Amino acid sequence: MSAVVGIAWTVYGIVSVIFFLFSIGFTRYYQDKHERDVFATITSILALGLVLSCLALLPVDIFLVSSTVDSLTGLKKSWATPETIENMKFVVQLVYYGCYGMIGLFCFFLIPFAYFYYEEEDVDQTRRDRIRGAFKYTSFFVAISIFLFLFALFLKPNLPPPKLDLDWFKKILMESNGEKTIAFVIACLAFLGMLILIGYTAPGLSLFPIGLIKGRKRLDVENEDVDNQLTVVRERQRALHAKYSGSNKLMTTHDYRNMENLEDEERILVRRLRGIEEDKKSIWQKMLTFLRPFEVIIGIFSFILTWVIILSMFLTIVDKISSSICGRQCGYIISHPRLFNPINFIFVNLSKWFPLDYIFMVVLILYYFMATLSGLVTMGIRFLWMNLYRIRRNGTAPQGLLMTAVLLTLSLLALNYTVTTTVAPGYAHFGSQVYCNFTIGDQRDCSDRNEYIIPCDLNAPTDICTPTTSSLLIDRVLVDTPFLGLVFYYCQWVFIGMFLIGCIVAIFRRPRSNVDGDDDEYVEDEEQQGLLSSGSQGNHSNSISYH
Repeated sequence: MSAVVGIAWTVYGIVSVIFFLFSIGFTRYYQDKHERDVFATITSILALGLVLSCLALLPVDIFLVSSTVDSLTGLKKSWATPETIENMKFVVQLVYYGCYGMIGLFCFFLIPFAYFYYEEEDVDQTRRDRIRGAFKYTSFFVAISIFLFLFALFLKPNLPPPKLDLDWFKKILMESNGEKTIAFVIACLAFLGMLILIGYTAPGLSLFPIGLIKGRKRLDVENEDVDNQLTVVRERQRALHAKYSGSNKLMTTHDYRNMENLEDEERILVRRLRGIEEDKKSIWQKMLTFLRPFEVIIGIFSFILTWVIILSMFLTIVDKISSSICGRQCGYIISHPRLFNPINFIFVNLSKWFPLDYIFMVVLILYYFMATLSGLVTMGIRFLWMNLYRIRRNGTAPQGLLMTAVLLTLSLLALNYTVTTTVAPGYAHFGSQVYCNFTIGDQRDCSDRNEYIIPCDLNAPTDICTPTTSSLLIDRVLVDTPFLGLVFYYCQWVFIGMFLIGCIVAIFRRPRSNVDGDDDEYVEDEEQQGLLSSGSQGNHSNSISYH
């Protein structure tokens, strides 16, 4: 038993270190090379590394409960006594609550504090004034967290339907108020994360693979396009100069603004040409050209993985309508999927050869992460129609980096619900556990009846089948607050709808530019975007956008 636990936690420690190194690389790649803040950078790294490590705990949780059952007999192994299993689950639960508590601390205090601390930067302000100002604004988020905890503490749980007499339900209802309170607060954060999954991850699941397949514009084609735009801009400048040359007339306000916009546009296009020329000579660009076939292959495999994920989600949420053990009253919790779920099938079979399922889970987590990031880079951090921050390589402001960290943190927190209840519900609840469903007297014996050894589900005896800590945490929320369960369920339908819309947009979207994000050293990003995307709008072929 000690060897099993040691292997699981060793793998978890290695993966957690890899995730924190990944967070460091991600933050350094996107942070502004001219405008940096150490506190904001460290906070972003720790927040991302923490939530990735929390997600990486799920395969360990599954491996530990799966190892307690002998797959050949469908019975508990000799060492898997109730006391041993409880101790093992207690450690996993302790780590989970520690991770969730730290995530709550980052979301409600550290990230807002780092954001407002940077915003309070002023030449005339002392460090004490900045800290005082940051505390003042952060207190609003602390008040929200206190309200949620108090609300959850006095929230009366929803009682299960009388017809259900499952040991699984009894275990959930016997949990302490403290555990229910923590679960509810985490569920509220996961709800915010679900909105991010819908707004950014869903379209990102199509934008990311299709972007890899399409690649970037060829440098010679982009050079020709920019050169043509520059010729048109300079011709219009000459036309405006010719309009007033040789006369004493003053330039009208309209023409003056046109001239200013043309000069800005010319400066941007010249910088783009310079960037393209530098890229033509760079070794990195030559390496990208060499690696282009591999990028296409990765894009194709990513696109296939995306559709397998979406198909798994669709089949599960359809299956929940007919197979849920208590329907709307417990958020459509499913006992055992009847429809074939490809992701669940892959996970259950890989879990028999740990750590193959762990590797696949890490790939799935990183894929969702990259999809969310792709959506953030494409659309920017928005509030309604306002673009607050753009996510660019070596060009993301500290505030934008912190906002990105909190959005990714919440989205990955919501991913825990999605994986557990929709993407791979059977695997996330019981892993590869099976049980003997044939009794002789009071003894279970399937030595000559392998057909009676069946996968564990919520109807299975709890003395053999042990649900994972993660699934109990999520199911507790769905049972105690079925309203949240309904919201989460219907959010999955909206997620699939947003994915289909994003897929259509991604197919018709132009290939990415080679110099995106590098042209706004002197010009604001929104102004540049307006100037260079105006195309053939207005009364003439290349009208200018005013800002």
